[in-house]
Amino acid sequence: MNNLFLQNLAKLVQQSQTCLAVCTGAALLAATGVLDGKPATTNKRAFEWVRGTRPQVRWRQKARWVSTEKFYTSSGVSAGMDMTLGFIADQWGLETAQEIASRCEYLWQNDPDTDPFAHSAEFESV
Repeated sequence: MNNLFLQNLAKLVQQSQTCLAVCTGAALLAATGVLDGKPATTNKRAFEWVRGTRPQVRWRQKARWVSTEKFYTSSGVSAGMDMTLGFIADQWGLETAQEIASRCEYLWQNDPDTDPFAHSAEFESV
């Protein structure tokens, strides 16, 4: 990856109050070193590749999303919707997140540890 891009990304992340990454966007965050020693997740189909980009991260395969300190990472695009609602619940309350999900006609998986996609036979060796 481009070092100048990663340096600029790391600077922006350091200046931010919160940082949310969807799917393999966690690989970009990880490449800056900001997730070292922290739990994070990423897309199941690219999990091994992302884990290989930065093994210093405590990658969690079975997680819809992970939040730690100011970082939120999700395992995929629809999990990114769940993560975003989780972030909203953390910032503005559960009722607000539930209302938004309802208005969007979205069935929110509000438990970050409930990850039905982690049980696929394709991922059993991980």
